[in-house]
Amino acid sequence: MPCSSSMQAAVTAAAVVALLLTMMFAAAPLAEGQESESKESQAAAPVAAGRVLIASGEGICVFDRGGAMEFGRFFVPVKNGRGGETAYGDIVYDGWRLPTGNYLCSAHRWVREVAPDGRIIWEHAVKAPAELKTCVPLPDGGALTTDAGTRELVRLTPQGGVAERVALPPPATEAAAKAGPHARYNLLRRTAAGTYLLALRAEKAFVEVDGAGRELWRHAVPDLPVVAERLANGHTLMAWRGGLLEVTPEHAVVWELRPEDIREFPVVIFGGFHRFENGNTLVANSDWHYHDAKETAVQLFEVTREKKVVWRLGVEAFAGKKPGSLEPKTGNIEQRIVGLQWLGQEKP
Repeated sequence: MPCSSSMQAAVTAAAVVALLLTMMFAAAPLAEGQESESKESQAAAPVAAGRVLIASGEGICVFDRGGAMEFGRFFVPVKNGRGGETAYGDIVYDGWRLPTGNYLCSAHRWVREVAPDGRIIWEHAVKAPAELKTCVPLPDGGALTTDAGTRELVRLTPQGGVAERVALPPPATEAAAKAGPHARYNLLRRTAAGTYLLALRAEKAFVEVDGAGRELWRHAVPDLPVVAERLANGHTLMAWRGGLLEVTPEHAVVWELRPEDIREFPVVIFGGFHRFENGNTLVANSDWHYHDAKETAVQLFEVTREKKVVWRLGVEAFAGKKPGSLEPKTGNIEQRIVGLQWLGQEKP
């Protein structure tokens, strides 16, 4: 039955109104909560599958995303699956999986290359009160460490011999000059340019030096610097006791993560980290000398640029696998994760 002209006009008018309403609502901004949720969903990219090497007080180990330990080598007495007190010289800070399949790790008094079956391939050791703490693999198959007793970089051959000693810059403050070897350095990292970023404990700063030990760049942090890395974009990402800090070469802060940004669990000390290509950051929640067991609930976690936690590894994953070590003053079992290396899909 044909429509009258008045009916056609009414239908056309209704269609125009509907179209205008659709366009209006499509262009309308999201409510504040909706906008935040949209941004978070865009930022929360899937976490990468793979494995992480953990250097902690009692040794080195490799865990996958599901909490399975695929490798472990520990230097602590273990009883009933729990670590005892680690000898001071054997407290580990740093570690790497090498292209050969062996592992490089370092403690207060030594740097070792270790085979997957636990055999020590070579060892570079110092005597008290000197300390090393850190190690970095070099392109020639050797390694670099710091001697806090002599305030030097020490380059090691692929067989563990001393190839070169390079003096580090003298302390910048009187207090740092008086600090003993334990309070001088934390971890060292190599940049793509072949320079080195070193955590200066007593000076509460990170410094970049070249192969001759000359200071090129320095950035102060509020307390206890742990480790810094130069990112692909030229920025420097630094972990210190109370956070992560990403700065430009000119020291402008472009991103920061603090304990208060993580609402789901407490962070005791920000330790080693890895920045993924999608902008997410994997972080070690280190528990040096903690007093409340609740502080250690989460040992590793991953956050987006928007500081949303997208993955975590709880301390329960270590039970019966990674023993931890006894903190004698409190009686707590510490995990004390300091260095970490993301291995991706590579299997031990």
